[in-house]
Amino acid sequence: MPVIGWVRRLVLGCDRIEPSDSEAALQRAREAREQAEARQPIVSAVAAKLRHAREENHFRERIEAAFRGAP
Repeated sequence: MPVIGWVRRLVLGCDRIEPSDSEAALQRAREAREQAEARQPIVSAVAAKLRHAREENHFRERIEAAFRGAP
């Protein structure tokens, strides 16, 4: 618990204090990071497929251009 939590506990004299907005935001950010890390293998696989398709299209365009007489 951050220092401010201990100060609140001492001043208010209670054992359970609701998390502050910043603590809640930090928790949401942690959860979002964990979810993003869990999706990383899927994202990498899709990105690899898209890169491969883009390379195929590039080579196809170059071959078509060569047949049309372009340099």
